[in-house]
Amino acid sequence: MKGSLKTLANDTIIYGLSSVLGRFLSFILTPIYTNYLLPFEYDFVIYSFSIVAFLNVIYALGMESAYFRFYNIENKEESKKAFTNSYITNNLIAILITLFFLIFSQYFGYKIASDKISNPGFLFFIAMLMPMMDSLTYVPFAHLRMSRQAKKFAILKFLTILITVILNFVFLIYFQLQALGVFLAQIIGSSLAFFYFIPIIKDNLLLSIDIRLFKSMLKFAIPTIPASLSSIILQVADRPILKELTNSEMAITTYQVNYRLGIPMMIFVIVFEYAFKPFYLSLIKESNIKETLSRIFTYFNLIGCLLFLIFSFFIEYLVRLPFIGGKLINPIYWEGLNIVPIILSAYFFNGLFVNFSAGFIIEKQTKYLPISVGIAAIVNIVANFILIPIYGYIGAAWATFLSYFVSMLILYILSRKVYPINYEWRRVFLIIITTIIIFIINYLLKINITEIVGVLLKITLILLFLVMLYIFGFFNRTEVSLIRNFLKFKKNE
Repeated sequence: MKGSLKTLANDTIIYGLSSVLGRFLSFILTPIYTNYLLPFEYDFVIYSFSIVAFLNVIYALGMESAYFRFYNIENKEESKKAFTNSYITNNLIAILITLFFLIFSQYFGYKIASDKISNPGFLFFIAMLMPMMDSLTYVPFAHLRMSRQAKKFAILKFLTILITVILNFVFLIYFQLQALGVFLAQIIGSSLAFFYFIPIIKDNLLLSIDIRLFKSMLKFAIPTIPASLSSIILQVADRPILKELTNSEMAITTYQVNYRLGIPMMIFVIVFEYAFKPFYLSLIKESNIKETLSRIFTYFNLIGCLLFLIFSFFIEYLVRLPFIGGKLINPIYWEGLNIVPIILSAYFFNGLFVNFSAGFIIEKQTKYLPISVGIAAIVNIVANFILIPIYGYIGAAWATFLSYFVSMLILYILSRKVYPINYEWRRVFLIIITTIIIFIINYLLKINITEIVGVLLKITLILLFLVMLYIFGFFNRTEVSLIRNFLKFKKNE
C-alpha cells in the first residue's frame, strides 16, 4: 500500500509540475501577442482559439476517458482494441469536421474576422487544423498515462509547449507572420508530438474495430461530454459572446489579456489540486480525516486571500516591467486591469470547489460534480448576455465570477448531504472579511499618491492583513508557537 501511494504521489508531482510549467510558458505568449499583434489580429486569434476549445471536446467525444476505463493492463490485446476504437473515432470525427470547415472556410472566416484581416477564409481554415492535429495525440498521451510513463508524458507535453512558444517568438518577431504565425506554431508543435507517437500508434492500432467493445465504450463516453462542454463553457464561452454583443475588437482583446493576468491564482489552485487529491485519498481510513480536511480548507483560504491581495495590489506594477517589444503588457490594454481582482476571485472560488469535491471522491459519488458545473455553465451564459450589454468586458468578468461562485456554492450544499465536514467557518469568514477590508482601504487610499508611496502603502496593507488576523484571534496557540519559532530561526541564521 505504501509503495502504491508513493508512486501515486510521485506521478502527481510530475504531472502537476509539467502542467504548471506548461501554463506558465503559455502565459509568456500573452506579452508577445500584446506587443506584436494588432488588436484586430489578436481578436481573430482569441475567437479562433475559443472555437478550438469547443472542437477539442467534440473531437474527443469522451473516448479518451473511455480508453482509461477499458484499458486492461493484464490483457494487451483488449487494451489495443480500446486504443483502436478511441483513436479511430476521435480522428474520424476530426477529419469530417475539418473537411466541413474547409468547404465553408470563406463564410466562417469573413463572419468572425475584422475587415482589416486579409484572406480570413484561409486563416480560419489553418486555425481549424489545430484541433485536428491535437486529436492525433489524445489517445497516445492517454496511453502514456495508463502505462505509467509519467516522466515521458510530462517531458513530451513540456517540450511540445516549449517548441510552440519558441516558434511563436520566431514567427511573430522575426518573420512577422501575425495570426498565421500563431496558428502555424501550434500546428507544428502538435505535429512533432504526433511524429513521436507514430511507433506507439503502430504498436497499438489494429486493422479493425471491435463493434461490441465500441458500443460499450461509447455508452461510457457520451455521458461525460456534457460535463466537459460545461467546463469549456465556463472557461471560454464569454469570448465569442463578448464579441457578438460588443462588436469591438478592443473589448475582447482587453478582456483576454487581463483575464490571463489571473494566472497566479490559477497556478496556485492547480498545484493545490494535484497535491490535495492523493493526500486525502491516502487518509481515507484515518479517523480524523474530516478534521484534517477542515484545517486544510482554512489554510487554503488564508493563502488564497493573501495571494489575492498581493497580485491585486501589485499587478499594475508588474505589467510595466520591460519585455521583448516594449512592456510586459502593451499599455493599450492597461485600462482593463480592474478586472484582474475579479478573475483572481473566480479562480479562488474554483479552489474552494476543489476542496468541497474531496468528499464526493471519497464517497465515490462523483455524479454530483457535473451537476454543479453544468448549472454554473448555464449561469455563465445567461449572466454574460445580461451583463455584457450593460458593462462590456467588465460584465463578462463578473459573469465568470458569478458562475464559479455558483459552482462552488452548489457543490458545498450537496456536500452537506454526501460528506458533511465541520469547516472552521469563524476563521474562514475572518480571513475573507479582513481581505475585503484591506482591499477597500487600498482602493480608497490609492488616489493622488506617488508611485513610491503607493508601493510602500500596499506592502504596509499586506502586513496589516496578517496583523489584523493575529489581533482578532485567528491564529491558535500551536500556530502562534510555530510562527514564533520560525521567526527565531530566521533571526539566528
